[in-house]
Amino acid sequence: MADTGAGARRELRSDAHRNRERVVTAAVAALHREGLAVPMATIAADAGVGVGTLYRHFPTREELLEELTHRSFRLMVDRLTHAREAGGTATEVLRAFLRAVIADRDAMVLPSTGGPASPGKAARAVQAELHRGLREVLDRGAADGTVVRDVAVSDIAWLGATLAQPGRPGAAWERICLRLLDTYLAGLGTA
Repeated sequence: MADTGAGARRELRSDAHRNRERVVTAAVAALHREGLAVPMATIAADAGVGVGTLYRHFPTREELLEELTHRSFRLMVDRLTHAREAGGTATEVLRAFLRAVIADRDAMVLPSTGGPASPGKAARAVQAELHRGLREVLDRGAADGTVVRDVAVSDIAWLGATLAQPGRPGAAWERICLRLLDTYLAGLGTA
């Protein structure tokens, strides 16, 4: 006999949540592989769900892209928060943050790395939160003398986007990214 009470509804919500997460994960990989024009049916197939399930969660491509962009900015905010909480100089915070961004590159869809050029309102709000956090780190570095160059938040954003290009596998690329990061950060403290 089937349980039609609250337990069955919770299970359905749990299944729906798992399907949504599978769609999101598949969409990120498919976008990195095929670009923004990847067919929604391909994303659904990669996720192991029907197209109807995909559209139940994301009625339009724009809503799916907004979700992916929002999550990507949220992940970056979380990484910056963690780096700031770990302490250290401004350049140490930036190093920890950007290393995490490099490590997360295949999990993110951002305007600067092949995502939608114009994120929606929710994603822009999280992006603004990220930019405020980076500005605070740069201001702290200017105040304590660890960042002596005039650096804009957009400079850090473009550095991260350059180093965190998705789909660049291998230890060699990782070493190049980390060497470039260290070189850039060393230059922030020299006049």
